[in-house]
Amino acid sequence: MRLVIVSNRLPVRLVETDGRIAVEPSAGGLATGLEAYLNALPAESPFDEKPLWVGWPGRPLTGLAGLDLFEGHDGAFDMHPVHVPSDEMDAFYHGFCNAVLWPLFHYFPTYVSYREASWRAYEKVNARFLEAISPLLREGDVIWVHDYQLMLLPQLLRQAHPLAAIGFFLHIPFPSHELFRTLPRTCRQALLHGVLGSDLVGFHTYDYTRHFVSSVSSILGLPNNMGRLAVEDRPVVADTFPMGIDVAKYAGAAASAPARALADDLRRSLAGADIILSMDRLDYSKGILNRLAAFDRFLKRHPERLEKVVLMLVVVPSRIEIKKYQEMKKRIDEMVGRINGKYATMAWTPILYRFSSFPLGELAALYAASDVALVTPLRDGMNLIAKEYVAAKNGGTGVLILSETAGAAAEMGETITVNPRDISEMAEAIETSLTMDRAAQIRINQTLFARLTRFDVRHWAGDFLDSLFGVRDERRRLESHCLSPLGAQQMVEAARQAKRRLLLLEAEGLFVSRDAAPDAPAAESLELLTLLGRDPANMVVIIGSGSRADMERLFGTLPVALAAENGAFLREAGQDWIMPRPLPREWIATILPLMQRFAGRLPGATVEEREHSLVWRYRRADKSLGEMRARELCATLMGLAAGLEVTVRQGPAFVETVSPGVGRGAAAYHFQRLHAPDAILALAATDDGEEIFTALPEQGPFTATLRVGLCATRAAFNLRNARSALVLLRNLAG
Repeated sequence: MRLVIVSNRLPVRLVETDGRIAVEPSAGGLATGLEAYLNALPAESPFDEKPLWVGWPGRPLTGLAGLDLFEGHDGAFDMHPVHVPSDEMDAFYHGFCNAVLWPLFHYFPTYVSYREASWRAYEKVNARFLEAISPLLREGDVIWVHDYQLMLLPQLLRQAHPLAAIGFFLHIPFPSHELFRTLPRTCRQALLHGVLGSDLVGFHTYDYTRHFVSSVSSILGLPNNMGRLAVEDRPVVADTFPMGIDVAKYAGAAASAPARALADDLRRSLAGADIILSMDRLDYSKGILNRLAAFDRFLKRHPERLEKVVLMLVVVPSRIEIKKYQEMKKRIDEMVGRINGKYATMAWTPILYRFSSFPLGELAALYAASDVALVTPLRDGMNLIAKEYVAAKNGGTGVLILSETAGAAAEMGETITVNPRDISEMAEAIETSLTMDRAAQIRINQTLFARLTRFDVRHWAGDFLDSLFGVRDERRRLESHCLSPLGAQQMVEAARQAKRRLLLLEAEGLFVSRDAAPDAPAAESLELLTLLGRDPANMVVIIGSGSRADMERLFGTLPVALAAENGAFLREAGQDWIMPRPLPREWIATILPLMQRFAGRLPGATVEEREHSLVWRYRRADKSLGEMRARELCATLMGLAAGLEVTVRQGPAFVETVSPGVGRGAAAYHFQRLHAPDAILALAATDDGEEIFTALPEQGPFTATLRVGLCATRAAFNLRNARSALVLLRNLAG
């Protein structure tokens, strides 16, 4: 088995210098984090082949054919570059990824600039990744797709490789449903469907997971159960996996002799002033301007700190070709100049500013020398700088001030957390950090260091992949329960040999939806049911939850028997409705006002009163509020159910109560006794339909029970989808 990692960028990039192609390491937490995991795969790892990393190498591959692009790379994994023309990459990366997804997902909707051409480029580049990956894949490969640039790729992979194990991880926030739905309809649906091509979808925090599931539920209408989603014929799980770092790497680098020497030199050069470190990539989401404003206010409020504290401001160049980033760089430069001009003396400059990146050794020295780290992004998926700082302190002194809107805040509650938009709060947090007792600093840092060590990057990757294997194995177990083509053929042949066949078919999920007034079945389904019903050897029974009028409207012209209101009323083809047994209706007077009251608390909810059942529906109401009201209603009804002897059922967007003794199983048993068949074929597509299976004999006539969808069932077999069920019935009809 082999791990195939797919990300927008490879962990190295190709650069041209003096007409020659050179390979340089890529910056970023994803590249360094995954490299640390791959370089330290344990002996007991399930992967017995060298991992493969697929991504864009930083430049087009035009003219590079035949070159060994990664000559000299002898790491723990192989690499394969994806060719993307320059114009496509520009429209894809700058035009959609960073002009639409990045600002929207980081809660800057006014910065979004959507263009149809950039969306088409996003589709093209994701398709190019599929073209590059597909020839490389082998049976048994585990594919792990990363980040917002490739949100369409999982579904493309699923379509091309249906049995593959596919994971997807989003390294930036996933926004609330209210923000995500501001995308054009086709775009937002495509992004969600794209991600749902995975078996497992991972996020850094529970909030991001919750927002994703909410968007899937509201926009696509897919039901979920604690992050478990039913996508067509597959289970998909959305879960939380906070990314860690290579703790030993940063702790070791900070403890090295060169780093200690650099740190000591820095402290001496600043004459013992307290050092506050601010290090971030140039980006509006990082809150650098707010941070500078907070430092300005801190100096104004605490003049006793003048000449005794220094802000080391490091801004790492990023996307400097984009105008918005150029403007931000200009504003930072101006603000630094203004603060230094206001407070500086001949012997002291309050802000020491560098616009550059640092190699690991110098970075570790900065961490080690700093008394305070000011990490206050306005919004961040995780923010590994906060974790790197704590790792470099190795349980010693140092204070981390962390934004409450950074993903890392969910794991690092012992730090000083601040609202990054509250300038006064941040200013006071700086003073609090400088006065914090050394023993308290050590206690907090030791606690954080121990947690970071336990939940490091290897734990993160291992936890995600273990969960992916679990979802994959569950899918395989469910697929193994699916009726095979050969099994379907044998089942049809066995049923055809019978002289009297009983076909018990659930209406919902096979022929109609569970809406209050579902559309008529497709012409293909009506034709098939007519063909089956006209065969004198068949008794075809359609069992549904609809009223007598509904079932007549949908199926009344067909030569089939009907069961309405879950079996409260039965009708053979061409005959009148009957009630198999008298049913009480007194309970309706108690339950109906309750349901109406709950409908009155939820705009869009309705109550459907039938002869022996009540249905409270909320498909057209707010999904989240509807689910909450449905839980409240069910809890209330359960308290009444025992005394009234009614049955309470809950399904997708509805709550139903039915008279005692009514059930789809009872209807199945009635027609079984009436017809005395030699063969029984039962097809169901909902949880309610499971009652049909329990009512059938374990011995006696040939009996085949089938449940549509990959799910746990009492049926003998699963079918992947309703289409498979119709194909089976078509084969039976001949």
